[in-house]
Amino acid sequence: MQLALIFQLSIALLAGELAGTSGLGAWTGAIAAAAGPLLVLLVGRALAARAEASMDAIESGGPERFFAFQSKGPWLAAFCMAIGASSELPRVAPGALGAFGVSAFLFACGIASILAGHWNAWRIERRIREATIIRTLDEARPLVPMPSRMAYVLAQARAGLLPVLAPLVVPVALSEAGRAIAAVHAPGDEAIGQFAGAVVGIAIVFLSVPILIPPILGLVRLAPGPLRDDLEALARDAGVGVREIWVWPTDGLVANAAVIGVFPRLRCVMLSDALLECMPREQVLAVMAHELGHVTRRHLLWLLPVILACWSVAGFVAAPLAEWAYHAVAPEMGESSRESLVGALVLARDAAVLVLGLAAFGYASRRFERQADTDAVRLLSERAGSAEATPAAVAAMSGALASVAFLNRVPPERPSWRHGSIAWRRRHLATLAGVPLGPLAVDRFVSFLGWSSVAIVLLAIAWNWHAAATAVTEGM
Repeated sequence: MQLALIFQLSIALLAGELAGTSGLGAWTGAIAAAAGPLLVLLVGRALAARAEASMDAIESGGPERFFAFQSKGPWLAAFCMAIGASSELPRVAPGALGAFGVSAFLFACGIASILAGHWNAWRIERRIREATIIRTLDEARPLVPMPSRMAYVLAQARAGLLPVLAPLVVPVALSEAGRAIAAVHAPGDEAIGQFAGAVVGIAIVFLSVPILIPPILGLVRLAPGPLRDDLEALARDAGVGVREIWVWPTDGLVANAAVIGVFPRLRCVMLSDALLECMPREQVLAVMAHELGHVTRRHLLWLLPVILACWSVAGFVAAPLAEWAYHAVAPEMGESSRESLVGALVLARDAAVLVLGLAAFGYASRRFERQADTDAVRLLSERAGSAEATPAAVAAMSGALASVAFLNRVPPERPSWRHGSIAWRRRHLATLAGVPLGPLAVDRFVSFLGWSSVAIVLLAIAWNWHAAATAVTEGM
């Protein structure tokens, strides 16, 4: 969902550049954009009914088909949004709504599609919970009542949308503000202003997340007891300062964990209620060790240069290609056609930068997750007094991943843009048993990735500075 949400936001922000490229009228575009969430709601409702019927008949496949469609629903809405953004709607509507209003309408259609998916999913989640009551009692796990449909949708929105939207919207808004300020006070340096605004936005997100996330998600402090003592001892053994350990109340619907904050005085670890209630103690400790691995490897800090390097590399690739395409085609075109070509190439360049940047960032993020898995095995093995990765440590981390997939009803082979598939990560863990605990290949690769990103960012800054200085010199 995160990747689809990014594309939805990008389409909404690029509505002005996309306007008119499809030749469709404004009303057609508006109807197409609004059709996205409606299709997700109606098709999902039909699949949910079929899933319930298959569960009543003790047939397989119904819930799987529904959840497969639910994961694709936001992409269907993004396609409908693109139709609306490429119509005449962004050109006609600003007179009444303003450019921001058009983007807000399009993005609201995307958000509505996600909420529609949750609205339908409530039926299946309720039936699954009812079907597993006996098993839950047999395993002596807490029997959590299913929330109402509206409460379920709001809880999913709070858990899935707000933590994703804040890191997306703040850097984008500040990068656009930086570009606008540079356009007024330093014409010609818009790219530098946009770059600086993005850096400031990302820094603000990193600093404010530990303060904003607890009230947004309604986190509660993990009660004192043996589990908290074990988790705190694990953090001490890892040499990681943790200010608080939070429980994420999700009514048993989400099994997940995260580390929040860069600085020890602000840093917290968040563990969901389903994870704590449904996973064995050794797997909970493995999940905690995984999150501590993100801290010891400073993944949150390395994300900043990695993100900026991904966009920089994408820009270095896309911009020369767009310029080559212009010089290859423009000489044979008239003046008005050249202007249209410039607009199309700028749009294609921006789209390429978005896609290439997201692909590169996803690749780097998946390696961070693999390294955190490895560090969890390393920490658990060291606590057992072993100089090698123990089979028990490997089994705990691998089992934790399998439990997360089962509790979240995620197929192990399903790809994940930021985390990689569960099966892919478990295959890596299977190679660690008996391996000495020194630096491994994944550690060396991630280190190379991080320092290469720093070098690329510095090169991009120097290149933009040189380009701006050259433009000023030529202007004189």
